[in-house]
Amino acid sequence: MISAFLVDMNKPKVMYILRQYPQISETYIQTEIDAVSDDFEVIVIALQDAGKAGNTTYERHTPYLVINDLSQLSNAVRMFRPQLLHTHWLISLPLVSRIAKTFNLPFTVRAHSFDTLSDDPRLAHWFESAPRVMPETSHDPLCLGILAFPFSRAFLKSSGTDMTKVVECYPCIDYKRFHDRTPNGEAIMNVGACIPKKRMEDFLELGQRLPDQRFNLYPLSYDTEALADKNTAMGSPVTINSPVEPALMPAEYKKHRWLVYTADTQISSIGWPLSIAEAQASGVGVLLPAVRRDIETYLAGSGYVYRSLEEACAIISAPVPEAMRDVGFANARKSDVSEHKNLLTGLWSQVVG
Repeated sequence: MISAFLVDMNKPKVMYILRQYPQISETYIQTEIDAVSDDFEVIVIALQDAGKAGNTTYERHTPYLVINDLSQLSNAVRMFRPQLLHTHWLISLPLVSRIAKTFNLPFTVRAHSFDTLSDDPRLAHWFESAPRVMPETSHDPLCLGILAFPFSRAFLKSSGTDMTKVVECYPCIDYKRFHDRTPNGEAIMNVGACIPKKRMEDFLELGQRLPDQRFNLYPLSYDTEALADKNTAMGSPVTINSPVEPALMPAEYKKHRWLVYTADTQISSIGWPLSIAEAQASGVGVLLPAVRRDIETYLAGSGYVYRSLEEACAIISAPVPEAMRDVGFANARKSDVSEHKNLLTGLWSQVVG
């Protein structure tokens, strides 16, 4: 069994400690693992199996162990003897920091959107302790760095984070997999975890307002069944698709002219969705609601920000401007993990050479 985890004993070993794996709405983790595996041996430990927890999973993933007991996790560290620990989401830091101190192992973390936008109601219980957790972990000499989206700086600074450890980074996508400049289809799409902050019912309304257009929704887990019932009650203006394996998504993007990434403007806790970069690399035009000013920073003139469904309808009723499509390809490249993986591996190389 151990042989499934350790293939190249000549590479430095990095242990990923994740809250769940392999969840299809978190494929950025696999994208990152694939990128760093050229130079590092990756061992994945998940606190829970995403599939057994009721979440949608993907088939092609790295071998992993499910361990939710602290003593067993410590035994895994002794067994595999990693030189580094790495995790995703700030809410994983208390556990990872504890393991790191026990074994004197350096560690890194990649922050995301939901864990750095404190108005996400799912995280209210954690943010009560965040001002204590973040300074303690970020000021620890074992903490090599925190990779974070640029818009996260305000939250991290207000939490008392050691800002010298913060490394700004765009989302992780495999640009080469999605990059395709050939003509696109004419449909309109939306994709992502089906949760309240994504407000996918707005996409249903767009489909109802534009009955002559074809709308495809790719919802993942959570409230998908309830949304499907609502779609039926509205006369099925949108085709709701089953989850698609990540390797097959490039072909799905190419069927579409526009991606409308909906969101609840009151919750306003969507971050910088990686599906925007994937869509742009595929030649799809994109638009997002104006939830925060940094959304326009992310788009950098390569897409539209809408302030009402009327405005969104007007945009997606027209072709994607060719000049904007060209800018979209360049904008998507900012999220190419092969271009910025060195931001992470450079931190690791400080201690393993």
